[in-house]
Amino acid sequence: MKGILEDQLNLKIMKLICSGKGVSINFTEFSNIFEKHRNTIKNNITKLFEYKILEKPSYPFTQLFTEWPLLVIEKANFRRDLKTNMFIEKDPSIWAAFFAKEDDYNTLLIEFHEDLYSYQNWRESIIAEEKITLEEKSYPSEAVFLTTKNLIKYNLPVSAQIIQNNLKNNRHKELNGLRINEFKLELIKLLLHGKGISTNENHLGNILNVHRRTVKRRIEKLINQRILANPVCCFPRVWVPPEYSLVFSLVEVKRNYDLLQRTFKNDPHIPILFRATVDKFNIALFGIFYKMEDFLEWAEEYDQRFPGCIGAVRNTFLSPKMTFSIAHNYITLTYIQNKIDRLHGKALVEMMKGD
Repeated sequence: MKGILEDQLNLKIMKLICSGKGVSINFTEFSNIFEKHRNTIKNNITKLFEYKILEKPSYPFTQLFTEWPLLVIEKANFRRDLKTNMFIEKDPSIWAAFFAKEDDYNTLLIEFHEDLYSYQNWRESIIAEEKITLEEKSYPSEAVFLTTKNLIKYNLPVSAQIIQNNLKNNRHKELNGLRINEFKLELIKLLLHGKGISTNENHLGNILNVHRRTVKRRIEKLINQRILANPVCCFPRVWVPPEYSLVFSLVEVKRNYDLLQRTFKNDPHIPILFRATVDKFNIALFGIFYKMEDFLEWAEEYDQRFPGCIGAVRNTFLSPKMTFSIAHNYITLTYIQNKIDRLHGKALVEMMKGD
């Protein structure tokens, strides 16, 4: 595994395809699936991109969860100024940031780190290097620590089922101002699952000055080793569809833990589910809901179905308007570029030794 990520060509290929270069929609494949003209397919998919329903396709870097397995959900109190905003947008450990006023805090960060030691060093560097505007030599925060090793469910396309149910029940007809009919919804579902997406190995080979078969073999190996997943389109906010709210919940399951875990795992409202050890809470989940009342009805249904099984619950609501930044690709590409730079540095040292 480590050897694959210590290979310059592999990393250069990853940098290209994780940013979407050489990856495109195969409109002809969709034309055959739906038995519609290619231009009809192209026009509908183009609108999904134009209205920011979906992002253009790229390869997900699934190995990130192994390289940086510590997920930190951190409430912090930051100044609202340019310096702090730039730090949030450019720091490679911050996956997402939300304006979330709660108690003494005004910001919620979702971060990935290698381990607790690297997290502590990261925090110390923020203060020592004055990366943000500080009134004192510290900044107040409260963190929840999860590990991707306890990840039970990570199924982002499942949220399309919630969209489908809401369209069917006339909860909404549009997303970001684009009317979503049954045909567009089917396109969304297929693209979220990676259907109809092609990779142009010739183009990538020309960029890297290697044969297309070499590129193809390297990509296949990266996928087989689960470093990359097959290319997909994702929502711009990744974990949650446009106009929907993300809810981070810590749940205390008092009884029937296995049954509740299976039920959560099969629930389309929950794309991400963790085992947790946070105070009294033993489950952590990210849920998606169109409106606040949808969440309240959902929570009440669980209470009615499993009386006496669910104890304390701590919810954090993150609406679309609360979103400050989501930089999933930035984290991936920064990680890959840092690996390339380190390998290049090692090669220069070896050359100097040889001289």
